[in-house]
Formats: sequence, C-alpha cells, structure tokens
Amino acid sequence: MNERSYGTFRARVIKLPAWQIAIIGAGAAALVLTLAVVATGIFLLVFPVMIALDWFYRWRHGKPRGRTETSARAPDATIITTDYEVLPPERSSADERR
Repeated sequence: MNERSYGTFRARVIKLPAWQIAIIGAGAAALVLTLAVVATGIFLLVFPVMIALDWFYRWRHGKPRGRTETSARAPDATIITTDYEVLPPERSSADERR
C-alpha cells in the first residue's frame, strides 16, 4: 500500500484486483436494480388503492371532479384587489460618481 501525505491528511491507495472490482460493480448494479423493482412494485400496489379511495370519497361525499369555475366559489371567499406602482431603480454611489 502506498501512503501519501497531504499536510495533516493521509490517504492510502489500495490496488484491488480486477475480479474484486467486477464483484463490487455487480453488487452495486444488483442493489440498484433491486431498489428499482421494489419501488415499481410498491407503486403498482399503492396507486390503484389511492384511485379506489378517491372514487369512494367522491361517491360518499359527492365532491365535483376537476376545477370549479370562479363563479362557483364560496360566497364568503375574499378577493383582494390592489393597485401597483413601478418605482425607478435606486441609484448606487458608483452611478453618482460618473
């Protein structure tokens, strides 16, 4: 093993044989593939359940689908209107010296 000193930090260079690097790479690829398959499986199980729960909620409570129009807002909804004024940019001390 080679030791190199960078100030107070020491780093060791470890030379691995090619077969060990191949095993580490195959293990990492297998781990990533396993996580992708598990995540896909969970999604395929949970997504239809969420859709079914949404349908049940809408059937039970009679909520409308999609967005509602502005005229269908609650009568107590508050709409705030205001006027805007565009202000000139502030001058910096560098601009004043010119």
